[in-house]
Amino acid sequence: MNTLSQIIALLPAGTAELVGTWVAALLTLAILSYVFGENPFFRFAEYLFVGIAAGYAGALAWNHVLWPRLHLLLDDPYTYWHYGIFFVLGLLLLARGVESLSSLGNLPLAVLFGTGAALAAGGALAGSLIPQMGATVRSISPTTYGGGLLGWAYAIDAFLLILGTIATLATFHYAARGRGPLNALGEWAIRTLGRVGQKFIMIAFGALFAGALLTFFAVLRSRIEFLLFDWLNLFGVG
Repeated sequence: MNTLSQIIALLPAGTAELVGTWVAALLTLAILSYVFGENPFFRFAEYLFVGIAAGYAGALAWNHVLWPRLHLLLDDPYTYWHYGIFFVLGLLLLARGVESLSSLGNLPLAVLFGTGAALAAGGALAGSLIPQMGATVRSISPTTYGGGLLGWAYAIDAFLLILGTIATLATFHYAARGRGPLNALGEWAIRTLGRVGQKFIMIAFGALFAGALLTFFAVLRSRIEFLLFDWLNLFGVG
């Protein structure tokens, strides 16, 4: 990194910015060429992006995760002995590439899957379900929010939040059919709430899709503006 910085410092003023602009413009054009179908320029830009991302992720993992912990393990093994277990499990994953030793990789895979499942379940409960249930404990009285039109707006918002949460949870309710009028009434209410919950889910998915589209168009606009005002400006056109 220091050598690269020294080389850049030796270049004439503005050369690094010029080269960076050209590289960014050519890669942008290569990505946008996909509108004409699959082509070598797009594949080159795609592979380059994946390679750089993988290299950056690997360097980041080594410099900020693996090497600091390996350094602690080597300097003070009595305190950080548990890091040795993690490194051994990581090395056992490499045994998956050798057919005769592939069974040794089952242990770290089991640890990964078990830990991942526990984190996913805990994250779903602590990060989504419980906070969402807590957020539904809200007043739907307009006077709570000061009354008037603004109070009614907040009350309607609270009511929709409560209804949406209960209806969405009812969508995923599965139970055996019971007997008697009360059971029939309860099943009808659950089915009705479930149908309402499906509409809320569709609205949520539509909002997420719209947000993804807006993000896509925002990125596309920024790249087009870059081509028009930064790259073409080099030719005196922008």
